[in-house]
Amino acid sequence: MKVFRLDNRTSSVKEQVETSVTAVGFFDGVHTGHRKVMMKAKEMAEKEGRKWGVMTFDPHPSVVLKGVENAQYLTPLPVKEKLIEELGADYLFIVPFTKELASLSPQTFVDEYFAGLRIAHVVAGFDFSFGHKGKGNMDIIDQLADGRFTSSTVEEFQEGSEKVSSTRIRKLLDEGEVNAANELLGRSYVIYAKPAGAGELEIPLHYHHPEDGEYEVEVDGERGRAVVKGSRIEWKNGCNRNEGDVPVHFLEELRKQP
Repeated sequence: MKVFRLDNRTSSVKEQVETSVTAVGFFDGVHTGHRKVMMKAKEMAEKEGRKWGVMTFDPHPSVVLKGVENAQYLTPLPVKEKLIEELGADYLFIVPFTKELASLSPQTFVDEYFAGLRIAHVVAGFDFSFGHKGKGNMDIIDQLADGRFTSSTVEEFQEGSEKVSSTRIRKLLDEGEVNAANELLGRSYVIYAKPAGAGELEIPLHYHHPEDGEYEVEVDGERGRAVVKGSRIEWKNGCNRNEGDVPVHFLEELRKQP
């Protein structure tokens, strides 16, 4: 997978890519709903003999527009990259979310980031918006494209009569409901923690972590029990690493803290 970290000019990237079918969205969590969008792009690309890609944004718009500090993610950017690569994408376009980007008109956004990247077909969820104050949306994208590319809209994806969303998954994690969160993610929730000595792991600030409590986890391929306390994970089996990222997969909740 080729990764392109874009600036305000896409002309140099245009020369490095073939025409593609690209899924676009913030995609925090890369959950089952997000993968519906991405897999539609992949399927269309395979039928048309094109490359397929994903376009995402960094940081979260709330950081720039609302001044949120220490924003927490289900999938910080390196994790999101890894998951998208595992899905088989040819291209990953990372668009820096800045005040300048937020001020672009929907037409300028389309000209620069869709037509300007040789995207032949855009796939997005029904609620995707772009341009100044989110005035661009999937209802008007074909008009803005003016024949340069086509588009598909993926309708709301539900599980249990409720929309699958990153917000819903965060709420489940806040309540320690790891099993339910994993069902919506379509995989086990993972945090890449840092060794903190004495069998403890430190959760980096940019992760949204489960409620304090005891969980069945898998750490570096070894299953066991761990306790989450604030920003620390007490790994009952200990941790042999002194440095690097340690993947902690949350498999199920066992006991919540009183």
